[in-house]
Amino acid sequence: MLKNLYLTFHKNYFIKKLKLFIKSFGVGSFLNSEVKGTKEEYVKLYEECLKNPNRIDNFIKANFTNEDENFINDLALLTQITKKSTELNFNHGFLLHEYLKKYLNNSNEKKIYIVETGTARGFSSIVMSYLLSKYDIEYEIHTIDILPHKTKMYWNCISDPINGKVSREELLIDYKKYVKNIYFHEGQSKDVLKKLNLDRVHFAFIDGEHDYSDIKHEYEYVKKRNSKGDIIFCDDYIHGRFDGIVKFINEIKNQNLYKVDVQDSNPDRGYAILERN
Repeated sequence: MLKNLYLTFHKNYFIKKLKLFIKSFGVGSFLNSEVKGTKEEYVKLYEECLKNPNRIDNFIKANFTNEDENFINDLALLTQITKKSTELNFNHGFLLHEYLKKYLNNSNEKKIYIVETGTARGFSSIVMSYLLSKYDIEYEIHTIDILPHKTKMYWNCISDPINGKVSREELLIDYKKYVKNIYFHEGQSKDVLKKLNLDRVHFAFIDGEHDYSDIKHEYEYVKKRNSKGDIIFCDDYIHGRFDGIVKFINEIKNQNLYKVDVQDSNPDRGYAILERN
């Protein structure tokens, strides 16, 4: 029995390490070693996404100016519209913006520190930086991903058929104003977090590796640096797809350390927002 558990553990550990190794070379689940579509195909996917009944249009119209909505939509066309089997959805950009705005409007902090796991193409970090730039405060966003920031690769996005291989730094060239306050860290979150010299984390967006042990490790790091009112926004609270995340969030609900707001009306995309009591 113990031998079987030992072998299963090491098999799963090896598979996870192999996936991370492959992803680091730009051929992971959302990246590819070749151009996957034409510019027209990505634009069509974007237009379909805007018409999707799961898009939170009423929420957007009630809370966003046209300028803000257009900014997030344009950024999403570059960084969120991909060719994949699951439904395209970038609602989290709008929700993330609003929860962070709520936090900032209730805060007297002179400087805000944010941690993100799962940088991908930079969508969420740019959205947060865009909002923070409107406030008269200092801020740092520390975002972590196994993918390098300065290595040229295909990103499975509209840039590929237009520009070929580019680095993330080049991909986000039109957003330099917002990138200057973002620190891009390369590696696994558990390794990078050990090296981050942060005493305080006011806001966090957790969207890295989607298993129980990783989200728990990331949560524990942030929790130790949180104070009353601070927020942890967790992506992909999805039953049947990311049960490790669901299991962990359900455990947090029973601890009463955070108020937990779960938004999972869409079976393909759910979120859990934790506010420190």
